[in-house]
Amino acid sequence: MVWKTIKSYLKLIRIHSAVLTSLGLVCVAAATGVNLHLLHYIELFFIGLLFHTFLFVLNEVKDIEIDKNSKDLSTKPLIDGSINIKKARLVVIVSVLLVLVLTSIFFYNQLYILIIVSLAAFLFGALYDIYGKKIPHADYLIAISAFFVALYGGFSVTNNLGLFAYIIVLLGLVQILINNIIGGLKDVDHDFITGALSTPLRMKVKVEGERFLVTKSFIAYITSLKIVHIILTILPFALNLLVFDNWQFYIVLLLIFIAVVFMIRFLTIKKFDREKIMRAIGFHEIFTFMVVSILLYGIIGPVATIFLLIFPIFWLGVFLIIIYGRLMPAV
Repeated sequence: MVWKTIKSYLKLIRIHSAVLTSLGLVCVAAATGVNLHLLHYIELFFIGLLFHTFLFVLNEVKDIEIDKNSKDLSTKPLIDGSINIKKARLVVIVSVLLVLVLTSIFFYNQLYILIIVSLAAFLFGALYDIYGKKIPHADYLIAISAFFVALYGGFSVTNNLGLFAYIIVLLGLVQILINNIIGGLKDVDHDFITGALSTPLRMKVKVEGERFLVTKSFIAYITSLKIVHIILTILPFALNLLVFDNWQFYIVLLLIFIAVVFMIRFLTIKKFDREKIMRAIGFHEIFTFMVVSILLYGIIGPVATIFLLIFPIFWLGVFLIIIYGRLMPAV
C-alpha cells in the first residue's frame, strides 16, 4: 500500500521527465566556468526537482477536467483517485516553500537575486498552468519560466554570467518552447472536446478518425524554432566562446541531425498513435539535450560529459520501469 502511494506521487510529479529540468540548472552553473564543488551541483539538481514538481503538479491540478475526457489518461493519479486534489495542491505549495527555504540555506550569499529569479519562474509557470490552453501561444510563458529556472543555476554561482552561459540559458528556453508546443500533438484527440486550445489546435492540427493531420503552417512554425535552436547551438563555435576540437563540432552536428530526424518523424506521422508520437518527441528531447553536454566538454571534462550523456537515459529508464513497468509512460 505504501509503495503504491509512493508510485502514485512519483507519477503525479512526472519524476521520469524531471532529470532534464534539474540538469538544466547544473549545466548553466557549469557554463559559468567557475570551479564548483560537487555538492553545489547536487543542491542545484534537487532545487531543479522542486521547480519541476511545482510546474507539473500544478499543471495536473489545472488540467483535471480536460484529462477526464481522454481514456488514455485514465490512470493519472488525479483521474483514478489514487491522490486527491487537496493533497496535490499541498505538494505544489510545499515545493514552492522548499525552494525558498533551501535557497536561503544552500546559496545564502546569492539569496536576493535567487529569490527574485525563483518567484519569476513560479509566476510564469503558474500563468502557463492556469491559462496555457486558453490564450494563444501560452507556450512562451512556460519557456520564460524555464528561462528563469535555468538562470537560477548560473546566479547560484555569480551575478556576472558570461555570454556562453547566457547562450546555454537561451538554448534551454528554445528547447522547452519547442518541447511544449510539440507536446500538444499527443493531446489533440481530446483537448478540443473541452475547448482547450493548445498551439497545435490553434494551428488546425487535428485527428479525423485515425488520420493525423499536421498542417503546413505548424510544420513551418516548428521548423523556424528549430532553426533558431540550431543557430544558438553553433554560435559558441562561431564566436570562439569555448575551446574545442573538430570532433566536438562534428558530434554536435550529428546530434542535431538525429534530433531533426525524430522531429520529422512526429511531424509526418499519418495515423494518430499517441505512443509513437510521445516516443519520437522523447528521443528528440534527449538528443537535443545531449548537444549541451558536448558544448560543455571543454569546461567539465570527459568524465562529467559522459555522465551528462548517460545519466538522463539511465534516470528515464529506471523511473519508467518503476512507475509503468515498461520503457514508455502510460500517460
